[in-house]
Amino acid sequence: MSLARLVARQALRRPVPAPFALRGPAPLVVLRGFAANMEQIKALRVQTAAPVGDCKKAIDASGGDMQLAFEWLRKRGAAKASDLEGRAAAEGLVAVVATDHEAAVLQVACETDFSSRNETFQAFAAAAAQASFDRVPLPPAPGVHPITLEALLKMPLGLTDGSPAVSVGDGLAELVGKIRENISVKAAAKVVALQGVVGAYVHGAAPAHPTVGTAAAVVSLASSAPLDAAGVAALKPYAKRLAMHIVAAKPRYVDETSIPEAALASERAILTEQALASGKKPEFVDKMVDGRLKKFYAEVALVHQPHMVEPDAPSVSAVLRAAGQAVGGGITVTVEGFALYQGGK
Repeated sequence: MSLARLVARQALRRPVPAPFALRGPAPLVVLRGFAANMEQIKALRVQTAAPVGDCKKAIDASGGDMQLAFEWLRKRGAAKASDLEGRAAAEGLVAVVATDHEAAVLQVACETDFSSRNETFQAFAAAAAQASFDRVPLPPAPGVHPITLEALLKMPLGLTDGSPAVSVGDGLAELVGKIRENISVKAAAKVVALQGVVGAYVHGAAPAHPTVGTAAAVVSLASSAPLDAAGVAALKPYAKRLAMHIVAAKPRYVDETSIPEAALASERAILTEQALASGKKPEFVDKMVDGRLKKFYAEVALVHQPHMVEPDAPSVSAVLRAAGQAVGGGITVTVEGFALYQGGK
């Protein structure tokens, strides 16, 4: 099976982020007279795949607060952390412009997949990404650097179809007028590897515009020592395959140290309550929670995930060690950061 087909299969299996994020633990109370409606039950079931009865109980217990309902299911083992990402995707396109050490990635949202297949829309996304690559100065530090939308919309849009020069914002307004849909630039970022390489992957690339697709990831890999041309060439395939993995696995953080303290505390509280509810003796609970946190890291932290593209699915951290050996000279390869955009989400 080809790498692209493997990533496509995994991308269909994995959910995309939901519009709410983990919060700290909160007391769960049942509000008298509150009853979940079918729309709420359906939405929570789509997010978690939990049984309908459990979804109704969770919403009733949380008084209609969907975040608390999700945590109610988590504490009872009926949902897992990665389910928070959801299964419904908004429409849109992602465009990437990349070199060995620098990339720009841009996300444009629309209302229907019909618009995302429109070549004029694809050309706009490609040109806007090129504008952000050309006009945003190289950041002084490696990693991912968001581009403000206010600045981006003022940049000149370099369309290649002979159209008069306009700004990205004016080009967007013209596109909305032509397609008659609500279209917006949602996000953009510059990704830099000052001593290392940048890897990019575009999923579902458009035939007429191969740098534009339904999802894309860009990752910055850092080298512990400067790389010559041969070292860059050796590291680039690892960066490309890691970007493919990111699209398929959808990690939320680089490693456990980058998980916000509040999210980690919330997860530990949930796992502790699960362990106590299972009847474990208190003296064994901490050890049990530590073991389950490792599973949580493997769900949400990139370096702990099994690599979906490499043969036999070793951990990403093991692949990074192999990348350092491939480059040679005792070099250590680390992840400085990554950007993952999916359609309009």
